[in-house]
Amino acid sequence: MNYTVCERKLLFIEDDENLLREMVEYFSHDNSVFTACDVDEAVGVLTEIGNFDAVILDLILKNSMGLELFGAFPELPPVIILSSLDGEDTILSGLTSGAADYVVKPCSMRLLETHIAMRLLPKADAVVTFGAFSVDANKRTVKYKGMAISLTPSEFNILFFLVKNCGEYFTADEIYEKIWCAPSLRTTTVRAHLSSLRRKLKAAMPSCDVIRTEFSRGYCFTGEVL
Repeated sequence: MNYTVCERKLLFIEDDENLLREMVEYFSHDNSVFTACDVDEAVGVLTEIGNFDAVILDLILKNSMGLELFGAFPELPPVIILSSLDGEDTILSGLTSGAADYVVKPCSMRLLETHIAMRLLPKADAVVTFGAFSVDANKRTVKYKGMAISLTPSEFNILFFLVKNCGEYFTADEIYEKIWCAPSLRTTTVRAHLSSLRRKLKAAMPSCDVIRTEFSRGYCFTGEVL
C-alpha cells in the first residue's frame, strides 16, 4: 500500500539544524510545515497556529526534553517521536506518554513520511460517533453533546482503540500490546489509565455506561450512549 501525506499541517520539533532543514525541504512540497527547536517554542507555535495534523518530536532538545511536551500542552494532535534513542525502555516510555508512533533515526524522509501518513487516518476512519458521543482521532478530541471531554494522550489512545472495537472485550495486557505494539510486562499502566478514563467519562456522561468491565474478559466499549 502506498501512503502519502498531502496538504497537512505539520510541526517539526528538532534542534539539529541540518536535519530540520532536510525535513522542511522534503515535506514543504505537499504540506504546511512549521518548526520549533524546544518545547517552549513548540507550545507557542501550537497555541498561536493551532489545528495541527501531526507533531514530529525529538526527545533530546537543547533546552528541554521532548516528553515535556505532553504535560505542557493538553490537547496534542498525533505525535510521532523521531529520536536516536533506540532502547526498549525509552521507546515504551515515549509510547505510554501518549505518542502515536516512535521512529528511530537516522531514517529516510520517505520512511518518516510513511509513518506520519499511517497515523493520520482518512476522515471517514478517524471520526467515530455513537449518538451524541464522538471521537476524532486526527483532532484528538472527544465530545458528548458538543462538550469536550479532556483526556490525556494515553487515555485517548485507549478510548479510541476500544471505540474502534466496540462490543469486544480486551484485558489490560491485550490493550497495552495492541496499542503500543510491545509486551505489556504485566504493568499497571493501562489499569491506571482506564480508571482515570472511566471516571472522566462518567463525570461527563453520568447516565451512560460506555466502558464495562467483566471479570476474566476485560474491558469493553459498549456504545450505549443516551
